[in-house]
Order: sequence, then C-alpha cells, then structure tokens
Amino acid sequence: MTGQHQKIINAAAKKILAPEGLFRVGSSRRWLDDNGYFVIQVEFQPSSYDRGSYLNVGISFLWETSAGLNEILAFYMGYRVNEAGYVSYKGDDADFTKELEHLAEAAMAKVREYRLFRNMDYAKEQMESQLNSMPENRVFWESYNLAMLCFLKRELNEGKEYFDRFLKILKNPLYGEAPCDWHVELYNHCIQYLCPKLESEDTAHKMVSDMIEWRRIFFSGKPSYKKLKEEFTL
Repeated sequence: MTGQHQKIINAAAKKILAPEGLFRVGSSRRWLDDNGYFVIQVEFQPSSYDRGSYLNVGISFLWETSAGLNEILAFYMGYRVNEAGYVSYKGDDADFTKELEHLAEAAMAKVREYRLFRNMDYAKEQMESQLNSMPENRVFWESYNLAMLCFLKRELNEGKEYFDRFLKILKNPLYGEAPCDWHVELYNHCIQYLCPKLESEDTAHKMVSDMIEWRRIFFSGKPSYKKLKEEFTL
C-alpha cells in the first residue's frame, strides 16, 4: 500500500512538473522531459533508512551506448541536486507537502537549465567543459557522448577524434588492470559496426539518428513510457 509520504511526493511532483510538460514513468518516483535526442530525468529518490526523498536531475542521451545500458536511462550529465538536500517525512503532512513542492520547484529549475541542451552548440560547449575538467583516468562515456553529438551535428572530423579517444580507453586497461569483458565486447562492436559508418558526415549523422530512433521506439512501446513519442526532431 502506498504510504502517505509517497502520496504527497507524487502529488507535489504532479502539481509542479506536469504543467511544464513532464510525465511520470508509470507509478514510479521518476518523471521525464522529452527533448528529442535526449531526455531529462527527475527522480525523487527514496532513502533506505527513512521516509522521504533526495532529488536527482540529469540528462540521458538517447543514442546507443552498450547492450547493458541501452534498455535503461542513465544520468550522463547531472545527477544529485545537493543544494536541495534530503527531505524527511516526520508525520506532518502540511509541512512535508510544502517541502516537497519546494523540492519539485528545484527540480523544475534544473530541468529548464538542461533544456538548453536542445541547442547542440551549447550542449557541445557544456560537454567539452565537463570532459576537460575531469581527471584523465575518470573519463569514459564523456568522450563517447561528445563523439555522438559531433556526428549528429555533422562535425565528422572532430567526432572521429573523440571516438578514437574512446576506443583507446576501451582498449587500454585502467588502473593497471586487464580490460573487462564488456569493454572488449563494446570495443569489438564499435570496430565492426560503428567505424564503417563513419565514412562521411551523412553516414555518421544517419547512424546516430537511427540509434536515437531505435531507443525511442523501444521505450515508447513500454506502458510506463507510452507518453514518449516514437518520432523526434532536432
């Protein structure tokens, strides 16, 4: 049975997020904002030890990544909204409602910030800034995502540079360890299926567009994601 705190969380999210175009994923505590080549996830994350909520907001790009991740939505930009803190339910419905509405408003502010990624030039600037601020041994999907964005923008040569960087990460062991099996599998997939499609701006662009279309069709076929349209525009 849904607890009172859960009902308040759902009601606050619906009040603040739904009028702005977000939709709830089934009966979960996640909401999505559709932005074509990416979605923004809002998650009112529960605690294992208390009745309440953290707030996570971030971008999940819809091009393919790996077999293990293609059927879920990950956070590639953003995640925990630390300044929002944790809101605990202490039995006072009115107080918890007020705090949850503030939390939902903080979520909506982040959503508006991430919607700026609809402008792919802006998105590229932000993603490059993220990549350049990271220690080299922590970089992974950041270079891959930049490559896919460049291909989508028809910037073939720059995309190839980021993609080659990603392939080197896959091929070379981190922390002195041997590459794990899924790294090897993903590397072979990239070499066999993706590299041949990088012949021209058009073929690279179509490759990424097809990836996005496939994932949108996959998710929109699920009852929890039925409000996500199959088609998309850039």
